[in-house]
Amino acid sequence: MEYNDTTGKSGLIQDCEFWTNLGDGTISGDATLLARFTGLINNGYDEVLPGVFSSDAKWQWDDPNQTKHPILTFDLVAGQADYTFITDEQGNSILEIEAVYVKDPGGTWRKMDAVDSGSDPHTSAIFAQNSSNTGTPTRYDKRGPTIWLDAIPNYSQSGGIRLLFNRTPSYFGSTDTTKTPGIPNLFHRLLSMIASRDWLMVNKSEQVALINNVVNAITIKKAELAQFMSRRAKDERPVIRARIEDSR
Repeated sequence: MEYNDTTGKSGLIQDCEFWTNLGDGTISGDATLLARFTGLINNGYDEVLPGVFSSDAKWQWDDPNQTKHPILTFDLVAGQADYTFITDEQGNSILEIEAVYVKDPGGTWRKMDAVDSGSDPHTSAIFAQNSSNTGTPTRYDKRGPTIWLDAIPNYSQSGGIRLLFNRTPSYFGSTDTTKTPGIPNLFHRLLSMIASRDWLMVNKSEQVALINNVVNAITIKKAELAQFMSRRAKDERPVIRARIEDSR
């Protein structure tokens, strides 16, 4: 669905006009109301994405409206073991780090192992920052927006670290028209239903039956989205492994 289709009446904004019963052109023709619903639709995006990430099988989701891939390359600095990432090159918030690669002194990329210092007692060296623990990093730990390397790099490398991550979507602006959501087309309407629900709960709280209908429709659509996302990687053959029982 396009964001705002005043001609064909099939956009997200027009769907909000339908669900809220505000009437044709009421939102699209009012700059203040249009800005309000733009914010509500973007909030709906934030509500839907956790389900997308948690259900997305082996095909990692990213908003196709983004103009750059969710990969960040930056310099490795000798003696610096911690690096902080809040946004990508386009200003999108980084939500989750998926993998980290380091370029060794010979220029070969190597994937680093992710560790958890909170549960692995053998990773204390990462935070101890022992000055003798230097070399090519092979492991990293994540704390908030920061990654900590082990070992402390003893060399500098331009573009020596590469980060793969999940990020926020490309949100809508109130002046958008033909832009579409980055989730599968079958579930675009979730955003307009969530926006309508939030508006109705504040402005038409007495319309309990209508609000319940919208809430139920959202619940059903979210479940369908989760099922759809979990089955997308059908081009990969499932692997069946033998289960080994302990006979002791």
